[in-house]
Amino acid sequence: GPELKFAGYDHVVIQGRSRLPCYLWIDDNKVEIKNAQHLWGKTTWETDDTIREELGDDDIQIASIGPAGENLVKAACVINNGGRAAARCGLGAVMGSKNLKAIAVRGTGEISVAKPEKFMQLVEELSEKIINNECMKDYIRWGTTFLPKIYNDSGNSAVRNFQDGYWEPEKLEKISEEKIDKFSKGRLSCFGCPIGGSHYFKVDSGKFRGTEGEGFEYNTLSNFGCRIDVDYLPAIIKAHVLCSQYGLDVDNASGVIAWAMECYERGILKKEDVDGLNLEWGNYDAVLELLEKIAFRRGFGDLLAEGSKRASKKIGRGSEKYSMNVKGQELWESLRASKGWSLGTIVSPRGGCHLRGNPLTEFLKISPEAGGRIFGVPTAGNGKAYEGKAKLVIYFENFKAVVDCLNICYIITQWSSPDLLDFEDLARMLSLATGRQTTVAELIGIGERVHNLEKAFNVREGMIRKDDMPPERFFVEPIKSGPEKGELLEKDKFEKMLDEYYERRGWDKDTGLPTKSKLEELDLREVANELERLDKLI
Repeated sequence: GPELKFAGYDHVVIQGRSRLPCYLWIDDNKVEIKNAQHLWGKTTWETDDTIREELGDDDIQIASIGPAGENLVKAACVINNGGRAAARCGLGAVMGSKNLKAIAVRGTGEISVAKPEKFMQLVEELSEKIINNECMKDYIRWGTTFLPKIYNDSGNSAVRNFQDGYWEPEKLEKISEEKIDKFSKGRLSCFGCPIGGSHYFKVDSGKFRGTEGEGFEYNTLSNFGCRIDVDYLPAIIKAHVLCSQYGLDVDNASGVIAWAMECYERGILKKEDVDGLNLEWGNYDAVLELLEKIAFRRGFGDLLAEGSKRASKKIGRGSEKYSMNVKGQELWESLRASKGWSLGTIVSPRGGCHLRGNPLTEFLKISPEAGGRIFGVPTAGNGKAYEGKAKLVIYFENFKAVVDCLNICYIITQWSSPDLLDFEDLARMLSLATGRQTTVAELIGIGERVHNLEKAFNVREGMIRKDDMPPERFFVEPIKSGPEKGELLEKDKFEKMLDEYYERRGWDKDTGLPTKSKLEELDLREVANELERLDKLI
C-alpha cells in the first residue's frame, strides 16, 4: 500500500483475464504486464524471491498468490511480502481466475500534505496517545498473542468447531504468550507503526526445526489451537507458515478442516472418505497434510477447497449442521457469550467477520458511565446485555469503514480502547493532510455510505435477512464449561436485536432489504435505481 502511494497511485483496478499467467510490475509511472509462466505453481515466498532477483531490487514490495489462488481455492488469499494476508472472501482465487500471479511495486516519489508542520505535530501527539495507552501495553509487548486467555475467559473460544466456548486451561497454557515468546527472534512493524507488535518466529529444535515466519496473530493460535484441539506450538507455527506459503486464509482453511474433523468424530466421514487420514481432534500431522491437499486440490482436499458450506451440501448425511459459516464464510469466534460481538459478526457484509461492527468494549468491560458518555450505550461493556447493542454495532460499522478508507490499523483506534484514536482524531488528521476542513459528522456520513454500498452489493447478489443469522448451534447448544458456562444466544432476543439494527440502519426489518429513501438520503441514487430494477428495494 505505501509503496503504491510512493509510486503515485491510490488504487489499482484490474479488469479482465490474461490468456497466460502474468504479473503486474509498477515502477513509478512505468507499468508492465510481465510473463509469469515460470512462477505458476510456486509458493508466495518463492515468487517474491524470484521477482526481486529478476528485477534486481530487494526492496520491491510484492502482493502474490500461492498454489491455493492458482487452483481457485475458496480459502485462498493474497499474501503481501510473504507474511501479511489480504484474506477472507477468496481474494486469492479472484487473482488466480485472472491468471494474475502477483503485483510488484517500486515507488520513489514523495507524498505531500497541505499543512506538514501541523500534521507532524498531530502525528507526534497521537503517537504519544497510543504508546501511553494502558490497553496498548500488552499489544506492544506481545502483539495479539496475549488474547487467547481473554477470549477463553469470555467464552468466545472456538473449541473443537464451536462445540464449546472454553478450552481446557492446561491446553491453553501451552500456547500462552509467554510460551510463544520463546520462539520470537525479534519484533517487526508494519509501515509507520508506532507500536511494533509483530514478531518473527522460528522453531530451533524438534520435529519442525527450521520453521520460521511472521504475520502470526491470535487468529492462528485460535484457528490451529482450540478450534482443532492442538496445543503444540511448533505445529501451530508450521501451519501458519504453510498458509503464508500456499496463500491460504488461516480462518477459512482451519474452519473447513474443523468441520471435517467433527464429521469424522460423528461418523459422517470415514477414513476411506478422507484419503486414509486419522482426523481425530489434535492430530496436527493430518492438519498439515490437509493444508497441502487443499492448496493443490488433491484427493479429499479438492472437496475441502470449496469451503464447509459447499462441501457439506455435496456430501449431505447431516454434515450441514456442522458447517460453522455465516454467508458462506467460515466463522472464527464463538457467538454465545458476547451479544454485541455476535451481532457485529453476523451482520458483517463479508460474513463471519469481526473487523467491522464488533465492539471490543464488551471484552474491555468498560463502565456504564464510559459507555454512555462515549457511545451513548451504557451497556457497551456488558457482553450479556442485548439492549443497546444494535446502536453500538452501527457506531463501530461506520467508524471502522472510515478507518479502512484512511488505511489506519484497527489496533491503534477506538476499536481497541475508547481512549485511542476516535472520529475527532481522524477528522483532525484528514483536515491537516488535505487542507479541507473535515468534520466528524462528515466522516460518520462517509462510513454510513460505505456500509450501505456494501449492503446493496450483497442484496444484489441475493442476500436477505435469512443470511444475517448464525448457525443453529449457537441458539441451542450452550457453552459447556468455564466462567460463561450455560451462555448461548437466545433466539427471540437476537431477532429483536436484529430488528432494531435494521430499523436504525433505515432498512426493512422483515426482509433485510435497504430502502430507497435511505439510499437516496446518502446520495446513492444509482445504487437505488439498480436494486429497484431487480425488485430488491423497499
